[in-house]
Amino acid sequence: MLRTLVASSRALVSGAKDVARLREITAVFVRHGFGWVLAQLKIRREIGLDEHAGARPDLASAETGRRLAAAFSELGPTFVKLGQILSTRPDLLPAPIIAELTALQDNVAPIPFSAVEAQIERNLTEAARARIDTIEPEPLAAASIAQVHRAELEDGRKVVLKVQRPGIRRKIESDISIMLALAQQLEDAFEEAQAMDIVGVVQGFAKSILQEIDFRIEARNLDRFRRNFAEVPSVVVPAVEKDLSTAEVLCMEFIEGRKFSEVIEAGEDIGPWVDTYFDAAYKMLFIDGFFHGDLHPGNVFVLDEGRLAIIDCGMVGRLSPTMQDKIIEILHAVLNEDLEAVARTFYALAIPQGPVDYEAFERDVMEIAEQYLVGVPLSEIQIGALFGELVAGATRHRVRMPTDFTMMFKAILTTEGLAKTLAPDVDPLDLARPFIEEMVKRRYSPERLRQVALTDLGMYQRMLRSLPQALPEVLRDLKDGKLAVGLSPATVEALGEIERRRALQNGRTAVGVACLLAGTFLWSLDLPVWPLLGMPYATAVFYALATAFLWRGRWPVSRRGRS
Repeated sequence: MLRTLVASSRALVSGAKDVARLREITAVFVRHGFGWVLAQLKIRREIGLDEHAGARPDLASAETGRRLAAAFSELGPTFVKLGQILSTRPDLLPAPIIAELTALQDNVAPIPFSAVEAQIERNLTEAARARIDTIEPEPLAAASIAQVHRAELEDGRKVVLKVQRPGIRRKIESDISIMLALAQQLEDAFEEAQAMDIVGVVQGFAKSILQEIDFRIEARNLDRFRRNFAEVPSVVVPAVEKDLSTAEVLCMEFIEGRKFSEVIEAGEDIGPWVDTYFDAAYKMLFIDGFFHGDLHPGNVFVLDEGRLAIIDCGMVGRLSPTMQDKIIEILHAVLNEDLEAVARTFYALAIPQGPVDYEAFERDVMEIAEQYLVGVPLSEIQIGALFGELVAGATRHRVRMPTDFTMMFKAILTTEGLAKTLAPDVDPLDLARPFIEEMVKRRYSPERLRQVALTDLGMYQRMLRSLPQALPEVLRDLKDGKLAVGLSPATVEALGEIERRRALQNGRTAVGVACLLAGTFLWSLDLPVWPLLGMPYATAVFYALATAFLWRGRWPVSRRGRS
């Protein structure tokens, strides 16, 4: 689907409908003071602009943010969603603009109940519709993509029906094709837009919103969350009625609860629910690696006895085991105020967009980390804010972070924000500690170490097997003059230093893998077992050595402290 939209964006001006919508979009942006941007684009003639359409304002001002938010609100759901996504990207936009975009809301009037009934009839079979006894005409909630109605099944069970607005998919797809075309035009016209990878940002957004309007994906997300929390009775996730759900209609168990604000107004102690909220959020992030992308208090219902219900699971994030490992290393460095380790690990997570001056990058990261960590009590460290500053600062060095990482730090910011507003005395980092310790424990478990060893051995094997084919080609190109290398003495010295460090790292890694394999082999022998760990003493020794060498092998050797 996304590839089709990208292709259609290149031929945007050939479609009458898209051109009409394009002119509507550009007219709104001009009216809100962004005509000077559009006037620099190659399609300015098609949209009826000259080269002097307004003066360039202060791009980092709150006023610019207000104008942009107003334009997005006027243009409808696709642009509102884009604004909400951009509000989580401090690496792209300055803080005053992000503050204005954060306030964007889906303020839309509900569609008539007759349109809801028509959507249900189009999407559900006659047999499926017969299972629905009643539907309340008054919606529980109305948003730009869908609205929710209470219903009752023939067996008496209470459910909710999330029904997509008619025609919203076609409108969103049209808007995305226009966004992609405009993004390409912006990159052609402005170097800043190219450095920010505007096209990549819009493509990522397109993927996200196209998944959000396919309710089958949300149904799968709900099922996965239910499995992840199956052993956690304090967290409830609504069950999906699969035979009553399609891409445009989602039928879920109805869960009746209250908002956090209602509990506070009733004068009740909110502590048990806050603890449950943090436990759920941190379990998603640090244990499951599959987390709710927008776990604000509006998407959480307060139930009885400290239980919570989680809803609206269309936007989720995923953290691979490798990314979770890096996050462990960052958090470990944060807890130990190891600023160099923060910089190293943060860079290992990053995606360079060009040549990077690592020393300048490290210096900037350490300065930012120092403000948040050095001399600050653990209870006052703001991990989400620190990550946000680091992501924003990385842009100056042509480095960007993976989308799931930016979503993760937004999730942490949300939990920290809840702590500030609902429970100022709560220490979020202290509540996260058990989950971080569990991550570390799993990372260094014998099963995980065996898996890492096998993966590394496979990689080295593939590399060695490719050398006989690759090396003759390199030598032939060098002999034929197709491969030329020109290096200054300083560069040669720097490359030699890099190669020395790399060799030392590879040596450590090789020794670590050898220790790991030796320990695993010894485990298969009939040797005295250490009862505490359930493994032979010799295996424990070799695993400890493997852990030490593999840990050291992950880090570049410091120029200041060679070892």
